[in-house]
Amino acid sequence: MASGLVFITGATGFIGSATALAALKAGYRLRIAIRRESQIEKIKSVFSEYADSLEFTIVPEIVAEDAYTGKLGGVDFVLHIASPMPRTLDKTDYFDPAIKGTVNILEEASKVPSVKKVVITSSVLSLIPLAGVPEGGIVTEESGWDLSVDVNSDFSGPTNQATAFSLYRASKILANNATWDFQKQKKPHFDLVTIHPTFVYGRDLLQTTPEEIGGTNALLWNALTSGEPSLWSSYVNVRDVATAHINALDSRITDGSSYALAAKKTTWKEVARLLKKNYADIGRFKLTDNAPGSPLPIDGSKAERELGIDYVSLETTIKDVVDQNVGLIEARA
Repeated sequence: MASGLVFITGATGFIGSATALAALKAGYRLRIAIRRESQIEKIKSVFSEYADSLEFTIVPEIVAEDAYTGKLGGVDFVLHIASPMPRTLDKTDYFDPAIKGTVNILEEASKVPSVKKVVITSSVLSLIPLAGVPEGGIVTEESGWDLSVDVNSDFSGPTNQATAFSLYRASKILANNATWDFQKQKKPHFDLVTIHPTFVYGRDLLQTTPEEIGGTNALLWNALTSGEPSLWSSYVNVRDVATAHINALDSRITDGSSYALAAKKTTWKEVARLLKKNYADIGRFKLTDNAPGSPLPIDGSKAERELGIDYVSLETTIKDVVDQNVGLIEARA
């Protein structure tokens, strides 16, 4: 069993809650950062089996310079997963939480001698230029592509959704660049690792009603029920993302490591086939073999080799999302 105190942000979210559970199962104690005291009871109920391994600290605004001041005392590891999704199209609302939220926790960790390693949750989008994957290119941790972003650029797209996605992509690149700039400039005493998942799907530990589906699970559900995917067909199960974070804490994972997370390449046609196979009697799904979209060319094999990830299959991942949400809908009927 592992041991040590882990400071974790984002545990009130989809990926963060799955990672928190994986950490507890591995034997770690958690200090969970939350925005509001009212969130404590729900987290306690989800992790009731591990009540003695939980403590909480309130961080109202991760963009505040003193957001984490005094919060990391005695901490061995930091998992920074929090990544607020704005409801506006103001670039400041995207860029500030992504960049300042990351740099603030790195700054505080650099002042705490007990911190051995910091793992930052990024995105595969931070490894892709805003102009897209170069012709014939494959997304890896060390592509060598130009990942610069001009914050004064016009990020507007043909729709509000396209604009929001463009801003989100830019925020991920900027935050990842800021992470490694911090390491180069400050040379902190702790090891630094980044995790870059593609679109993350799976069972949501915190979801209790159909309306609470959110994030990438909501995008997947919309694709299944509307028949009109709005994203690439690449995927990774949330359980694999959680495992990657915990395995990255191992001392054998060295400073400066980055990991792209993506399961076997698939298509929306394959997703439609699995829907027909497993849910032919459910009339709400409209995804067909003719659904548009293609997978991102991502190589997730480094995580297999170094983090021991055995990617959850597409079929299991789809079932994780569909079974949970169909169950919640039927329970209400």
